[in-house]
This record gives sequence, structure tokens and C-alpha cells, in this order.
Amino acid sequence: MSIVTLTSCNKTPLEKVLKDVKNNHPKTITLSDYTNFKWDEVWLISGSIGGRYIILMREKNIDVKKIKIPKLKYGIAQEFSNTVVYVYNNKVVYYEFPPDARDYVGLASEGALALLDFKLERGQIIVVSSNNSVCEVKDGDLVPIKPIKIYENMDEKLK
Repeated sequence: MSIVTLTSCNKTPLEKVLKDVKNNHPKTITLSDYTNFKWDEVWLISGSIGGRYIILMREKNIDVKKIKIPKLKYGIAQEFSNTVVYVYNNKVVYYEFPPDARDYVGLASEGALALLDFKLERGQIIVVSSNNSVCEVKDGDLVPIKPIKIYENMDEKLK
């Protein structure tokens, strides 16, 4: 199975969520309603999907190849963004970064321009099942209602 790719004319799942939240103001959303590919669980990672997180995912028997941070419009600041990683049958099938406004505003401070994000503490990873991917919508944050796993202080544990 290969990593799902989306063309620039298509919206990522989280861009679709953002549009729905802005237009319809729902109190909850279901992440699986916004994807057009199969996934069992999604890993919401506080921080970039760097080598340390890949090691953790491999320790959990998830087949993940080295993920290259795209050199798109966000530049080096993207490396510090949270990452959303979709897994199907213990393989990474897609990953994305929550939408932000870095492409609209030049020298913005890190984290100040998140348009949509998950309420993650520093070093936290939350894993959500596709069968129950309901999130409460709170001021531009998506808060998973029933995560299946929560890892705390991973930035320290994975050093």
C-alpha cells in the first residue's frame, strides 16, 4: 500500500474540516467523514513527524518509512507544526499538517496562526480510532472525545 497523495486542487481532510467548521459551526465533527481513503487509526502528534516519532510508531509495529517534510509554502516553520498521521492495517497511508495561515502572513510567530488544530499538550500523542473519530469543536480546536491511546511527555521520553 502506498502513501495517499492529494493534488493541489483537492483539499486535505483537515482543510475540509476547517471549511465545514467555518461555514456550518458544528459542535462536533467525525474525522472519518472527511477522508476518502481507508484508515484504522489516526495519530495526532504534538510536533513534527520526525525520526523520534517514527521510532515510536515502529515500536508499536506500524510500518512507516521515513517521512520527508514537504518543502512547500511553509518553509522551516512547518517542521515545528503538529502532524496528523493516518494508519491502515499497521501501515502509514497518509499524513498532513493542520491548516494554518503561514502562507498568508510572512514572519508570524510559531503557533500563532493555527486555523485548526487539536488541543495537544507539548509532547503529547493522541490516537483515535476510525470507528469513533468524533471530536468536539472548541474555538478552532478539535478535541477527540474518545481517544484509544494517549502518550504523554513524548518529547522527553523520545530524546
